[in-house]
Order: sequence, then C-alpha cells, then structure tokens
Amino acid sequence: MPILQIDTNLSMTNVPLDFTVKTCELMANIFKSPLKFCVVHINPDQEIYWYGLDGPCVLGTLKLVRGSGTISPEQNIRHAEKLVEHISDNLKLTNTNISISFVEQDAENVTIFNTTVSNFLQNKN
Repeated sequence: MPILQIDTNLSMTNVPLDFTVKTCELMANIFKSPLKFCVVHINPDQEIYWYGLDGPCVLGTLKLVRGSGTISPEQNIRHAEKLVEHISDNLKLTNTNISISFVEQDAENVTIFNTTVSNFLQNKN
C-alpha cells in the first residue's frame, strides 16, 4: 500500500489534472500493489525554502506498509530514479529540486476502510 505525499511550492494550476492518476499507476507498477490501494496526496502552494536552490521544488514522503512492497537501500535507488523522473517530467522540475523520503510502516499502524491493514489482510478471505 504505497502512499505518496507531495509538498510543493508549485501552484495547483501547474500540476497536470491526471498527475495523481498516473502517479498511482506508476506506484502500483513499482511496488506490485493493487491500484485501489495506491494513494497520492498533493499539498501545493507551500512555503518551502531549499537553501541554495531557486524555483519550484518537491518534498515527497513515500509511506509503504510493510509487506506490500519492498524498500531497501538497493531498491530505493531504482524507486527514486523512476519516481523522480516521473515527477520531474510531469511537473517540469529539475531532478535536483526533488527529494523523496521512504518510510516503511507496520500494517498494524495503518488503517484502511474501517480497520487496520493487518486485520483487513487477515480477514479478506
């Protein structure tokens, strides 16, 4: 269950209308996750100062529920390449103005529908 939150100093008018859909599709592909469990949340018009860089930037946090995909130092390099390229291309940013933090969360600590992800997965059959 990949959840990507993007904080950016871009205006929402600079974000393509299909950006969230395309980003969910990419994450579903990268993490081998059902599309219905992929989430993208954009916070535009944020006051962000990135020392030494001018212009628009993106700070992303990718949360992945443990067991719904894998993040590791080796894999994160490939994940970052794909995600940064996608964000850069779609939001018209240089890749030096994009940072993504990968965070793995226990399934017991994330909710979906009216229960935890762990409980949902145990009782889905």
